[in-house]
Amino acid sequence: MSYRLRSVPPGVSKRRLLLLALAAVSLAAVAIAVEQLLVSGGDESAGPVSTTPSPGTGTTFVTVSRASNIAVLDLRTGRIRLVTDSGGRYLAVSSPAWSPDGRRIAFARQECPHCPFRITVSAADGSSAKPLRGWLREGNEPAWSPDGGQLVFATTEGVERELVLFDLHRAHGRALDLHGDEGGGGEEEVESPNHPAFSPDGLTVAFEAETERERTRIFLLDLPSGELREVESEADHNAYPAFSPTGQRLVFSRTDARYAWNVCVAQLDGSQAACLTRGPANEVEPTWSPDGRSIVFASDQNDPSRVARSLYLVRPPGSGLRRLTKGYDDGAPSYSPDGTKLAFVRRQIVRVEG
Repeated sequence: MSYRLRSVPPGVSKRRLLLLALAAVSLAAVAIAVEQLLVSGGDESAGPVSTTPSPGTGTTFVTVSRASNIAVLDLRTGRIRLVTDSGGRYLAVSSPAWSPDGRRIAFARQECPHCPFRITVSAADGSSAKPLRGWLREGNEPAWSPDGGQLVFATTEGVERELVLFDLHRAHGRALDLHGDEGGGGEEEVESPNHPAFSPDGLTVAFEAETERERTRIFLLDLPSGELREVESEADHNAYPAFSPTGQRLVFSRTDARYAWNVCVAQLDGSQAACLTRGPANEVEPTWSPDGRSIVFASDQNDPSRVARSLYLVRPPGSGLRRLTKGYDDGAPSYSPDGTKLAFVRRQIVRVEG
């Protein structure tokens, strides 16, 4: 870091300039401290940084650790336990997904700050965690097929992001062909597909992707035919799709006029859309319970800094909102097949006094 001397503007005392310089050095030191805390734990997607007044120098920096673990919440008792353990080493995880038989959890795992995320499968208690056999490339956002024989997940090839359908029995994956019809006889290629989800019958994959119109839309890919359909929406951005247990509706998040994310449900063609939440907080990553009676999602509604999220439960009509977790940054919930547990990603909240 280098410095250079600047002349003092008229009307600014040397004492005031000195105080400003000391404040700048203090802010730089805090920034370095935050970075060290994040890297000491971390994943590549640490959250935003918020600044709030503090009794010391007047500023507290709030963010979330790059370190993360898979946690499991027992909805019957409220007990939460961690099922991953770094053993004192760097560990970041994302996107847990419970297998249809309830015996395994698939998730993405990163073992150094600049390493790629790898698809990993473990027992439901976190033991016997192993990288996906037959897949050496980066992978994220895994979802199980209803019969448990396949995973669909996102990966990056060069600078292109794509979806992969992976056969667990054959240990072989293939990229899915994703093209959309522009309506004028041509095709519109979707970009950066993410957050895939299987339909209950295993024939359709829902996912979000960017379009050439610079919007984020939800698409449905029919696996037998390769037909790709867009889910109609008036919102600029739509993401995190998940099917209802009957396969007749979707739950997803979409932005409103203030660009806050709300949890909404709709028919598969986008009709009869209704939002269960209405900002100003951001509500994302919804997942439907196996019995269809509740939806769990992540929200920052109880954090004024809009940094840390908690898990919330709501009934599909939009009633019965209930907070499930607090004190951490929690997200990416996934129901167990029997509906009694939730696997999710948990991060520590980091506060540094300025």
